[in-house]
Amino acid sequence: MAVGECLPYTGEHRASGGYTWYHLTYGGRAAWAASNWLSVRACDGGSSSSGGSNVQLAGCPKIITRAEWGARAPAHHIGDMAAKPIYVFIHHGGAGNRCHDRNSCQQIVRGYQNYHMDTHGWPDIGYNFVVGEDGNAYEARGWTEIGAHTYGYNHNGIAICIIGDFTHDVPNAAAQNTVKQLIQCGLDNGKISSSYTLKGHRDVGQTSCPGDALYNLIHSWSHYRSGTQLYG
Repeated sequence: MAVGECLPYTGEHRASGGYTWYHLTYGGRAAWAASNWLSVRACDGGSSSSGGSNVQLAGCPKIITRAEWGARAPAHHIGDMAAKPIYVFIHHGGAGNRCHDRNSCQQIVRGYQNYHMDTHGWPDIGYNFVVGEDGNAYEARGWTEIGAHTYGYNHNGIAICIIGDFTHDVPNAAAQNTVKQLIQCGLDNGKISSSYTLKGHRDVGQTSCPGDALYNLIHSWSHYRSGTQLYG
């Protein structure tokens, strides 16, 4: 590892041997480093929303990076969650087309980002990941960046948005499998708390998101709890 290299911090740290040890990600693998060898700061370009990407972890589905789908640079660095997220929120895009090929999905993801930045005035796309019915996941704010997706839970939850309106029917099998694989990848790589709670956006907000059909579907998924209930 080169001097000055910026690595993602998972939010976990512990004291041992007179040092504070920080849990980092290096080359897609977990690593621990003592605080006396570190400078803790926001990375200049090292976070996923700032250009550098460490999202394609072992066991993940194919994740199209921000650079690959043509993301705009964020207006500013938002900051990382202080600890592993304990919530995973399922959203849908709502009004608009569904997509079944990468080119179409990328165009929609760019549209989401433009809407969030230009209409809402947010510094970046609000979700952590977007999933299309092409079977790809699309990097948005990534595993650690604080999102703008679920009011009151952005600091301790990640959001996965499936492209389309799922009021009347559910996403295809490719999209469903990608969402489940993405969550499992986050668990296996220490990006999501092992005791996480899965929820639909409407469980904690005044919204119809993620659509009636998708909302009913996720009731059968692992770790789902309705309302404000926690898993376990």
